[in-house]
Amino acid sequence: MLSKSREESLLRQKGKMWKNLLESLEEGEQEVVVEGKRDRVALQKLGIRNRITLINQSPDRVAERVASHGASEAVVLTDFDRSGEELAQRICEALESYGVKPDLNIRRKLRYLFGVLFIEELDRKVAEFQEKLERFER
Repeated sequence: MLSKSREESLLRQKGKMWKNLLESLEEGEQEVVVEGKRDRVALQKLGIRNRITLINQSPDRVAERVASHGASEAVVLTDFDRSGEELAQRICEALESYGVKPDLNIRRKLRYLFGVLFIEELDRKVAEFQEKLERFER
């Protein structure tokens, strides 16, 4: 078990990482690719205003749609279950075939920061994290 000061230090470090991640999304013009409507809603609740494309067709069609929007880079945010992992791989391959650079780093960071399994729970996990951080700041 972590000491209180070590836990606080880790929370603050993760808080900075989260802030930097949000800023990089806001500053960049990456398109975000998600599995479903609830994933999009969760991201919007967090203030993510990038173009968000749903995976509601084949990976090739989704990649074609992303490329048609003029995106040079796309953040892939699929779930962390087996089907989500496989889908992320297929989407990345399709994006690359259309000249769009896929980004899985943000997905990995979200997993590390908040322990999410499903993207749709991200807004709730972030709120829990922020509450925990605020308790240490009191």
